[in-house]
Amino acid sequence: MTDLVKLLHLVAAIFWMGGMAFMLMALRPAAIALMQPPERLMLMGAVWKRFFPVVLVSAIALFATGANLYTTLFRAIKEATGQGSVPLGWNLMLVLGLLMMVIFAYIYGVTYPKFKRAMTSLDWPLAGQAAAQVHLLMVTNFTLGWLAIAAVRLVR
Repeated sequence: MTDLVKLLHLVAAIFWMGGMAFMLMALRPAAIALMQPPERLMLMGAVWKRFFPVVLVSAIALFATGANLYTTLFRAIKEATGQGSVPLGWNLMLVLGLLMMVIFAYIYGVTYPKFKRAMTSLDWPLAGQAAAQVHLLMVTNFTLGWLAIAAVRLVR
């Protein structure tokens, strides 16, 4: 069972991190190079409409599988040693992962709706500001994601 939970955790992380990598390193730079702002904003809106639900499902899966793995390891260590603890890297990953989820909740609940309202009213400057905020928050989450991966693999 633990192997399946680990697999689901890894798949969810790959979807989220991979999607951000594609957007930040390929899609956005290409759109900036080839498209005018209105068309670029329409493209990003169409992409986010599809990507953000994937991130939402991934975040829920990461939270559920992470909680399961964390508590399973905690119990196993407590049973083996009499003291309940997990490696420091796991605690760092937990904190960074929760921060990423809070940032995504802000993107999905505040910034993205602001972007959609601006797009509906054809307010290109406001849509551009909201898109720039989404980009900055996505860069932040991408960085936090790599720090979480590094923490769990390198910090004992």
